[in-house]
Parts: sequence; structure tokens; C-alpha cells
Amino acid sequence: MAVRQTRRAQEGFVLIVTSIALTILLALAALGIDIGRMYVIRAELQSFTDAAALSAATQLDGTDAGFANARAGAGRLATGPHAMQWDLGTRPITNIGTAFSADDKTWQEQPRQAGDYRFVRVVATEPAPVIFMRIFQPLTSTTVAAASVAAKTADNARLIR
Repeated sequence: MAVRQTRRAQEGFVLIVTSIALTILLALAALGIDIGRMYVIRAELQSFTDAAALSAATQLDGTDAGFANARAGAGRLATGPHAMQWDLGTRPITNIGTAFSADDKTWQEQPRQAGDYRFVRVVATEPAPVIFMRIFQPLTSTTVAAASVAAKTADNARLIR
């Protein structure tokens, strides 16, 4: 009789431990899905900012019109029939920031006058939706951002970072 009760107690313990372990594993898998999705979105935004920074840097020519063309060049990749998009190509990139610098240290969004500005930084941010992280935090999205810096050289533009 004592052996039978011990066996039933062990079976109950195994059921409880298995239930707890499965719950933890499912929670980790769910977090992995949300975090993985954020990494994919960041990679998409990074590809966009790399291309946009290069496009903008090619337009810098030391004039005020060069700044306007650089901003337009950065935004041009996010519009039109062949626009770069995020969330696996389903959403347009709308939050784009462009800043300029002469020394790659002090950035200005609206430089007062054209001159030696040969660096351009493009930043894209988007609110990445979360599905499973809502359980742990009361949020529906988290901001994902990417940035790239390109420089205008004598004959072309190159990506700095």
C-alpha cells in the first residue's frame, strides 16, 4: 500500500514540474519571437539608412540646394512604387531624420549656411509591434531605430558607419 501511494505522489510531482517547465519554455519561445521580429525590423531599417545616407551624401555639393537635394535623396528611397519598407516589406518607412556635419562630431538638422558639410547622418525609427511581450509589459509597440553616416569624398560617397 505504501508503494502505491509513493508512486501516485511521484506521478503528481512529475505532472506539476512538466506543467511549469512547459509554461516557462512557451514564455521564452514567445519572447524569442518578439525579439527576433525586432531584429528583423532593425535590419530592414539599417539597410534603408545605409542606402539613404549614401544617396544623401552624393547630393552634398556645398550649396543650400545640396542640403535640400540630400534630404530629398534620403526620403526618395521611402516613397514611390519601389520604396524600401519595413515589417517584411509591408509598411512604409515614415520616421526619417537627416542631419549634417562638417567634422563628424557636431550634427545639425538645419545648417545655417552651406559650406564644408560633407557628412550626412540618416536615422530611421519605427514602432515595432509586439505580440507576446504584452504579457510582461503593458505596451503594444517598442521603438526600433537604425542610423547610418556617409561622407562625400572628392569623387564619390562612402559609408562611414
